[in-house]
Amino acid sequence: MKICKIKGESSMKENVAAKGHPILFSLMLGVVLTLLIAVASAVATILEFDDTGIMFAQGCAFFLMAVIVTVYMKKKDRSMRLFGFKWLDIRKEKVTLYYIPLLVIVAVQPIMGGFNLELSVTEIVLILVFSLLVGYTEESIFRGILRERLQSKGTLFYIIFSSIFFGILHMANALNGSDLIHTLLQVLNAFLIGFILALLIETTHNIVPLIAFHFMFDALAQMTNTTITDKEVLVVSILNILCLIYGGYLIVVLMRRRKLTKSLSDSLITPGN
Repeated sequence: MKICKIKGESSMKENVAAKGHPILFSLMLGVVLTLLIAVASAVATILEFDDTGIMFAQGCAFFLMAVIVTVYMKKKDRSMRLFGFKWLDIRKEKVTLYYIPLLVIVAVQPIMGGFNLELSVTEIVLILVFSLLVGYTEESIFRGILRERLQSKGTLFYIIFSSIFFGILHMANALNGSDLIHTLLQVLNAFLIGFILALLIETTHNIVPLIAFHFMFDALAQMTNTTITDKEVLVVSILNILCLIYGGYLIVVLMRRRKLTKSLSDSLITPGN
């Protein structure tokens, strides 16, 4: 009777988690973020701000969203470890090695385009602060909150859903290009970036390096020489190839880990065999 009671309680907890409308909640978060940025951009345009002013306005929107998601995560878990916020232990060499390909991906744009030496100190500081806000906010949502909310749907669903959703919300940047190939490559790049980051959070369970990557990727992209637009198709193609290779590797790692876990579980369940 006690065993039945435990199973019943476990089933009830799963049902409660599943009834929390995790997909609707996830979509709402993305929509709220998009609306905040859209409103900030519209206000900046109406007030005839220059590019620096527009970035500042959008940064305010990201800051507001960062406060909202931080309050939400703190209420759930004061340490925020539930959402992957942990110190990276560099002594664990195997875990640290997972992040080396991210450094390669980050370096592609500045290496191929060079740095924009015309940027002022003020502009560089603004880019760094803006990129940090973007990295923290988007990773907290897509690799932190969404992952925690979608646990009842399973790992595979989370990876696919968050990758597609991340790509869709970044389509506005891709649609700025008039060339079809350029647009498709940009959309694919947004999806693949979301894909490898979703795979990484499932592999390492640590969101901090992902925030650092997102910050560096955005910051270096904005500090890259503007002449890189002349070879943007080549650059995005290289980024997509690197993401595909890295994503394939992470899939293999996860599949091997699942097989090992399953075999260990089977051996514990049937010790006599």
